This record gives sequence, structure tokens and C-alpha cells, in this order.
Amino acid sequence: MASVGHSVRKSIDDWSQGDLDSSMLHACNALDGTASKLYPGPGMGSNARFTRVLRESYSIFGPMGLPGVNLVATRWPVKVDRPKATGGYPDVADVIYGIHRCTHGHGNELPDGFELVPDAGGQNRVTRLVIENGKVHLSDRVLFGLLAVAVFSPANADQRVPDGYHLTFAGEEMPINDWWGRAKDFESLAAKEPLPNVTFDFGDWMDGKKK
Repeated sequence: MASVGHSVRKSIDDWSQGDLDSSMLHACNALDGTASKLYPGPGMGSNARFTRVLRESYSIFGPMGLPGVNLVATRWPVKVDRPKATGGYPDVADVIYGIHRCTHGHGNELPDGFELVPDAGGQNRVTRLVIENGKVHLSDRVLFGLLAVAVFSPANADQRVPDGYHLTFAGEEMPINDWWGRAKDFESLAAKEPLPNVTFDFGDWMDGKKK
């Protein structure tokens, strides 16, 4: 498996070229590599590791990838195999693993209705979602949410990318090589940014989504 640093660099390179599918593949690889370091050994499968690490990092992934959404409480009207969130309905960790990570990881085409919305290169502080019954177009900001979880994890403090690569939050540029392993510092930074905390309720759309 490629290093986490390599996957981070490849994801940003592909995003900058407009290849969101390939960028998501490498972002998921970066999180997979991080999860393998945090929970090594055969006792936990890739689904459990990936979703656990992402869920434990919502304080990073949320502000970077889906700002203003209560990711702990929100369940999405999408059917995925073996969701791990409490209650049996999928949270965003289940959606990203079950739809994006598994699809790209197996070399398959992303199902219609799940393409990412290109926001990150546009207007600052604008994040769009398109949600239908059974489908959800997440903002491409989730790419950088995944990358932030990997970069800021103390498990990756020894990683490096070429100079010049950075993440951005609330107008502040964060050179990646200066931010490896600094999860607590980012959480302190994010705490200074006032964000709503909206829980989505999709009502009848959730029928049949539990598995």
C-alpha cells in the first residue's frame, strides 16, 4: 500500500485536475492507511476500521468536509451494506465507506446520484448538498475532510509531502508538512469558527434504509 503522504498528494493533484473520482480514491486510501495504523491486526475488518476512525474524527471531518451538519445525529436516506452507525441507519461514515470507498476501491463506476458537487474550488464558505431518496451528492469538500483526518492524525506525524501542498480552513492556509499529527491544534482552531449544528431528518425517506 502507498504511504499516507503519497495518497494525500495524489488526492490533491487529481482534485486540482478535476478528477474527483480518482481524488476520492486516494483520499479513502489515506484514511484506510491511517485506520490500519490506529487499529492494526486482524481483529477488525476494513469497514469497521475505516468508519470507526472517521466517526472518531467528526470534530475534524465535519468542519472541513460538511460544515454546519450534525454528523453524529444525522442519518442519510441511502442504503449501504452493513452500516455501523448506532440505530442501524447509515451515517456519513457508512455512506463514504459503503458507496465511495468500496466503489472506487474495487475499480467500479460510482452509482448514479452520488457524484460529488464541485464546491472546494469556488466561493469560500459555500457547501452544497443534493439529496434525493436513495441518493446523496456530497460536496467535494468531503475530500479535504478525509485528507484532514489523515494529515492531522498523530499516527501520521512522520509523513511528508512535497513542499507547497496545503489545506485551508476559514481562510487560513495550513501547509501540510507543518500540520502532520496536529489534530488537537486543528480542533482548537475550528472551535473559534462559529458554525451551525443542523441535524437532518429525512422522515419517510428512511423507510427500508436500515440493514
